[in-house]
Amino acid sequence: MIGRSDTPIRRYIIHGLMILLGLLAIVPIYVVLINSTRTTEQINSGLSLIPGRNAFWSSTDTIVADWGISAYTEESGEVDPYANVDVTEGIVRFLDLDMGRTLEEGTNRRTGERELRVVKALTESRAPRVVVVDDEGERLAMYLLTDKAVLFVRDGQRIEKGTTIARTITPPNVLYNWRALTGRGFQIWQGFSNSAFIAICATLLSVYFSALTAYGLHVYKFKGRTAIWIIILIIMMLPGSLTFIGFYQLMTQWHLTDTYIPLIVPGIAAAATVLFIRQYMMSVLSFELIDAARIDGAGEFSIFNVIILPVAIPALAAQSIFTFVGSWNNFLAPFVIISTQSRYTLPMLIMALRGDIYRTEFGGIYLGIAVSLIPIIIFYSFMSRFIISGLTMGGIKE
Repeated sequence: MIGRSDTPIRRYIIHGLMILLGLLAIVPIYVVLINSTRTTEQINSGLSLIPGRNAFWSSTDTIVADWGISAYTEESGEVDPYANVDVTEGIVRFLDLDMGRTLEEGTNRRTGERELRVVKALTESRAPRVVVVDDEGERLAMYLLTDKAVLFVRDGQRIEKGTTIARTITPPNVLYNWRALTGRGFQIWQGFSNSAFIAICATLLSVYFSALTAYGLHVYKFKGRTAIWIIILIIMMLPGSLTFIGFYQLMTQWHLTDTYIPLIVPGIAAAATVLFIRQYMMSVLSFELIDAARIDGAGEFSIFNVIILPVAIPALAAQSIFTFVGSWNNFLAPFVIISTQSRYTLPMLIMALRGDIYRTEFGGIYLGIAVSLIPIIIFYSFMSRFIISGLTMGGIKE
């Protein structure tokens, strides 16, 4: 009776631990998704669990000619002495603008006139400034533009106090991060295709040949089988980085560097996958089924491909998820093997964004990471149902 009364408590404890572990797995993904909607400045300000301001919508700010509230000097950090001068109008001038990159000629949709459009380029280190001066050239006010400022204003235009100089349009953070991600030669779709090709090929080869190896070790009785199984267990316990230098030297001697072969073919020898599939076959595979197929005249490969693989689908699906995710997120091996930029995988392209000469766009990097998670989530959502069925098929052998 005591044991039975403790059963609900244990169940609640187990359920609580499962929920806690699930949250621990979801929180990093959630933080990545949230940071992909924030700007670099917002990310540097600290951690946040809600989307950033203007995450999915644009905003429009109006710059009004008021010589008192905007007369702040960037150099001294003091209020401009001309702020209290009673001046009714001033002349617009541009400061710290790259004429070839920041100023573009365009049509003002409101007035229909051809004017200079001030566009803050992503690669500039200082924000553009709009300054209003009086007739003697003395500065009345200065307006700092944001990193995403887009406005129409004519250089030399006379502005009356209280009137609108320009309207600053700030695009959504997600759009800005996407432009930061793709605007500097970031070939995201090419990285997608390269990573998908490597991950799919490596998954198919690894799962199929690992299942073939596990089937052979489980079904056939031959000398040395135990020794082979011990070797597989030893290989599984060795860290991959231990043999990476020798592997790279071997690929160099075989002239296979800068190709996808070293990233796909070695996946055939997956010791952990062999272990998992063999243990699954030991629990569900019936030798009577194999003997019946042999009596009917089926060949060994036909038995494996037609009969064994459908039986082992839950284990194959589970290992497909692990192999696909590992291959998709693999960075070190492609980074060492691949040297041609057109063959870069998606993780390599995302890491390349950190080497920007002006500043690191963390918002763009997080957006790239979020985009790279989409195939993993889709693949896992499609294949995870087989994991559940695999856990419930342990007692159908007889």
